[in-house]
Amino acid sequence: MTIFDYRNYGNRLQNYAMNAILEKYGNCTTINMSLHNTHFWDSHVEVVKERIKHMYSVLFRNDHALEFRRAEKGKLMTKRQIPSNSFFATEYAGFTGRRGCSYNRVVIGSDQVWNYLWLSETELKLRLGSFVSNNHPIISYAASFGVSEVEDRKARAIFQQYLPRLKAISVREDRGAELVREMTGLDATVVLDPTLMLTADKWLEITKGFVSDGDRYVLTYFLGRPSDEQERDIQAYAKAHGCRVRRILDLRDRDTYVAGPQDFVELFSKARYVFTDSYHACCFSILFHKQFTVFNRAGMTGKSNMNSRMETLFRLFDLDSVMMDSGLAPEIDYRKVDRLLEQHRRESQDWLDRAMEE
Repeated sequence: MTIFDYRNYGNRLQNYAMNAILEKYGNCTTINMSLHNTHFWDSHVEVVKERIKHMYSVLFRNDHALEFRRAEKGKLMTKRQIPSNSFFATEYAGFTGRRGCSYNRVVIGSDQVWNYLWLSETELKLRLGSFVSNNHPIISYAASFGVSEVEDRKARAIFQQYLPRLKAISVREDRGAELVREMTGLDATVVLDPTLMLTADKWLEITKGFVSDGDRYVLTYFLGRPSDEQERDIQAYAKAHGCRVRRILDLRDRDTYVAGPQDFVELFSKARYVFTDSYHACCFSILFHKQFTVFNRAGMTGKSNMNSRMETLFRLFDLDSVMMDSGLAPEIDYRKVDRLLEQHRRESQDWLDRAMEE
């Protein structure tokens, strides 16, 4: 059970990775969650909207059409790579399953599955496994709160009610483990994001030739917007190394804007250098041994931009030096990073093996 967002690269890729990790224990399927559907008719309206968007993406080439084409790639990747047609969760109907489908355990995570700021009380309860009977074990793997504090009293009460029902709790961030302890007194283990549990070779199996042979490029992926000084650093590096700049999720680069989740992976695998402020961009840069710089978002300096997921990632791999206000980060020693990656993979896998025991 995780967030179900066709437009979000990190979300689709961690969902794919989580499914791949869990398949070793038996058949695995993702709950198809449409928590924004608050009425029976919402699902039918959504189907009609998706058909209209598809027609629009075929007929037009404006910004909206590009957005729809990108979302369709996420939807197609999910359909082909992530089983998700057996169980469903909506706010109006709760948890339902197709006739004949059954399950014996539930795994919650990864991603910001417990970010209460995005959820109603009913939705948060579903994300904590409120629908699961006491006969079925529940664990969380690399679940994230997405916030540093749970200030809402009702949300805290929900966490305090449902977290103790979990057989085992693991989270993605150090701060997440602290929140679990503060609210419930329970221990939570920090484990690797699912994307880091798969090898680079495994990720390359899903790429489709989105990047042409011989394409020399610097790759950018920003959720904020680079400052003028940071943009000059990007252009200077590209010029000095004979590269063009390819920009993920940036309409200045329309050819790259339509990249789907599988294309996202390929873009990182073939990049000459990466500039970013994104957590999952760091993960895939690490997997493919890319030198990269993490820019603070405009208006922030030093480590003020380092939320808990970045802080935890950099702690695990001793990479605090990649965060910069401007300029280039020091060169990364990937021999050291690979040793740490193997260590953390073993530890995370050992935790999961124990949690999945009957």
